[in-house]
Amino acid sequence: MPHESPAPVLTPPTRHERILKVLDRLLYDRDFREAFTTDGPTSDRLTLDADLVDAFGRVDVHELALVGRNIRSEVVSGGTGTGPGLKGAFPRTLDELRERRGVAVNQVAEQFIASPTFQRFRDVPFSPYGRGTTLPECFHRFMAGRPPALDPLGELEPLVHHEAAAAVVRAVATGAHATFDVTLGHMAFHGGVLCGFRAYDETPEAWLLKPTMFLAGGGRCVIGPARRPLYEALTTFLDGRLDALAPQVRTSLEDRVRAWGLR
Repeated sequence: MPHESPAPVLTPPTRHERILKVLDRLLYDRDFREAFTTDGPTSDRLTLDADLVDAFGRVDVHELALVGRNIRSEVVSGGTGTGPGLKGAFPRTLDELRERRGVAVNQVAEQFIASPTFQRFRDVPFSPYGRGTTLPECFHRFMAGRPPALDPLGELEPLVHHEAAAAVVRAVATGAHATFDVTLGHMAFHGGVLCGFRAYDETPEAWLLKPTMFLAGGGRCVIGPARRPLYEALTTFLDGRLDALAPQVRTSLEDRVRAWGLR
């Protein structure tokens, strides 16, 4: 009979770990924080373990509310580690959410901050799960998950992707890739250059989204309209597969890459 490995033994979280989890929710989940502020640690809405009630009995609720507002402010407007924030990175997406759903940017930010996708951002660079992702990519993941109150049909995903991709390549050009991984769809590294292309064929004409190429490397980034054959030739060149390209194409691409400052 084949040898079967024993099932892993799950160790219950320690009291310290449980305290950190509650503190995490107090900082990042507005509904949880408001229940705590209104009814205290014994609130039925919190369901704190009995041995944690005393630990949170001395929390300054006014300071807690201030910290929560500061976190939201940085996510919305930018700050340490957040880059340009949601306002700077997603102006068109936020306009669509306000016009379609009547949802203000602060409400969008509160839902995003309370979501599991935001965890991949704020744990960097000391996360036990490894390196995280940039704030724009986390927001794309959040919106691609079709949040019920914001975009239940996923109609805004292409627009969110376009703005997220632009923000990601700008972040990579400033050196953010040293801390963050990039896993945004339609993007990959070729020869040390982050490359992305998406046609956005499925988008409404009113959005004016054309096939777009996103590039970042050597401290520079390039964002602009392009056709897929050019993009495929460029990634072939960056990968070093020069034999697959005609001599005149190689020369043209080499000139472009040099002019763009990517090499």
